[in-house]
Amino acid sequence: MKAAIAFYRPAALGATVLLTACVKTFDPLPDATSPGLVEYTEQREACALRSPTKRALFGDLHIHTAFSYDARPRGTETTPADAYRFARGEPLGIPPYDKNGRPAATQQLEYPLDFAAVTDHSEFFGEMTRCYDAESVVYDLPTCRLIRQNENEGMFAMFRVVGATDPKHLPDVCGEDGEACVEPANDLWRQIQEMADAAYDRTSACTFTTFVGYEHTGTPNSNNIHRNVLFRNAVVPARAISYIETPSDRLLWDQLKEQCLDGLDGCDVLAIPHNANLSSGAMFPSYISGFESVDSARAMAELRNAMEPVMEVFQHKGNSECFNGLPNILGAPDELCQTEQVLEVNREVDVFGDYRIVDFCEDGEVGTRGFLRVGCISKNDFYRSVLLTGLQDEAAIGINSYKLGVIASTDTHMSLAGDTSEEHWKGHLVSEVDLGGRLRNIETSATSLAGNPGGLAGVWAVENSRDAIFEALRRREVFGTTGTRIEPRLFGGWDLSDDACGMDDLAAHGYAVGKPMGSDLAPRPAGAAPKLLANAVAGPDGAPLQKLQLIKGWVDDAGRSNYRIYHLAGEEHHHHDAHDLEESKEPGHGEQALCRVFEDPDFEPDQPAYYYLRAVEIPTLRWSSRACLALAPDQRPRECDNEAPKTIQEMAWTSPIWYLPESQAATPDARSSE
Repeated sequence: MKAAIAFYRPAALGATVLLTACVKTFDPLPDATSPGLVEYTEQREACALRSPTKRALFGDLHIHTAFSYDARPRGTETTPADAYRFARGEPLGIPPYDKNGRPAATQQLEYPLDFAAVTDHSEFFGEMTRCYDAESVVYDLPTCRLIRQNENEGMFAMFRVVGATDPKHLPDVCGEDGEACVEPANDLWRQIQEMADAAYDRTSACTFTTFVGYEHTGTPNSNNIHRNVLFRNAVVPARAISYIETPSDRLLWDQLKEQCLDGLDGCDVLAIPHNANLSSGAMFPSYISGFESVDSARAMAELRNAMEPVMEVFQHKGNSECFNGLPNILGAPDELCQTEQVLEVNREVDVFGDYRIVDFCEDGEVGTRGFLRVGCISKNDFYRSVLLTGLQDEAAIGINSYKLGVIASTDTHMSLAGDTSEEHWKGHLVSEVDLGGRLRNIETSATSLAGNPGGLAGVWAVENSRDAIFEALRRREVFGTTGTRIEPRLFGGWDLSDDACGMDDLAAHGYAVGKPMGSDLAPRPAGAAPKLLANAVAGPDGAPLQKLQLIKGWVDDAGRSNYRIYHLAGEEHHHHDAHDLEESKEPGHGEQALCRVFEDPDFEPDQPAYYYLRAVEIPTLRWSSRACLALAPDQRPRECDNEAPKTIQEMAWTSPIWYLPESQAATPDARSSE
């Protein structure tokens, strides 16, 4: 079982940057027993293990089970209760099943999760309930039989619904008005709540936290605008508000505000957009060009920031951090943007007899078929560059339209919460359980060979409870990893000590004289430049750390978007021998921890900017290489001969710290609240 996380781990242990402690005095933080550390919205015991300087907790906030329309027809039979048991460390059988219901294999996490949320697709809760209920009057309808017996034909009707701009429930199953599916959908929603509640540890041991949630699944014009909806506590609306009722982001936020925030005492909620990489500009439009007035643009940006404080930067279907060569973005190529990147420009793809050349979107353009990897590629599809769009919007409308922190998750469709091991991964779709299926190269899908085991959500929280974790998400003091348990930390300020890496408690110093990730820098003292305290510790399940990098984004005096990558600590370039990796030899030297206090040498006080940290492990074998090398050459499927990368560098990203010039910060309501 996972060992208890200590309140503090020496940050500079084994680091390449070791600084002699010269402790500055600062006001003490609240005691761990202080009732003000967490604002409880539910009846529960306070956690015995608490820390005023926060603990790193790891979880998965994107999990699908047999309650999802694209999981059960493919062969998944496990429920949210099973997913939570797996997340807590129990073994779970995976498909296919034999005639006696015995699974083909079992999976088990080496390190159980601290928290999880099952987020089944809400759009067809009613249809799924009715079509799988043998007593239902629609059980033998052709649509229901197809759903149960033929994954492709059965799911196609539902895919068409979530791909429409005016979605409707399946009329033969739900009636023309959809009313026949309302109560069955609500019943399944109640089961989801009950299973989450049963798995939640409300004792002072605080071993495991669950959240009630679901996925809002819009794919208009085959562009991904999916969002996971997460509730703070057990007070939730009677109905999971789906894409069918609210076929746009604005309508979803309005209804969550009306039915939860304003309409239900004690209800709190946020939404987490994911796979912006597959949206062709639809997920994150620019507010400068998308609205008829500054006031309407500001209102939309304010609503978005309130409802969506974080995005999912990495998961089973690829990496949404960055993309090289984006038009109107100034910065040197970044080789790590290719890590599990599922998109490529100038690629010719056949989609239903229509040959397409993948290219960049024009400024402000929203393409089509982004979910199929063939839509145009927009600068707003990626974390690094959409943060720049937010800064540009702020200069135009007075508010940063994309004040986004980051997490990662799996998007498993087999209840395998947090199953991110490159060595033991068996897939996140039933079609991937077989190695040959897992290695298939599907040009119009970001799964199989193009896919990966997914990532983990990390939070810096006072304790492992719903309220503490939700508060961390709300204030954006969160991070995402590619699946290992790197613990990255970033503080920003003007008076951070150059000796902070050698302090007994660097986090206490960071909180006392700076701001944590997800925050705005305090007002600038005259003549000062920002200082960043960057720290990362390798996880128990990963390789050593190679390096720390600070990514800065800014808008220059001409209004142009720029980024720069600063090497902070470790080896800037790591050279490895692919033959050594294939022989399973030690891939190279790394560090268990890296730390650096960095002052921005290029700071311009009149230019708005953001900073985020990227912690990178040394190269190791990718899952596809590991799986094939584990077999004797004559036992390897022909799909082992592929063009996928042989190695991967696991990494973690923090939420940003933002700087805004005094001239903009002084504008009324120019900043969104923290």
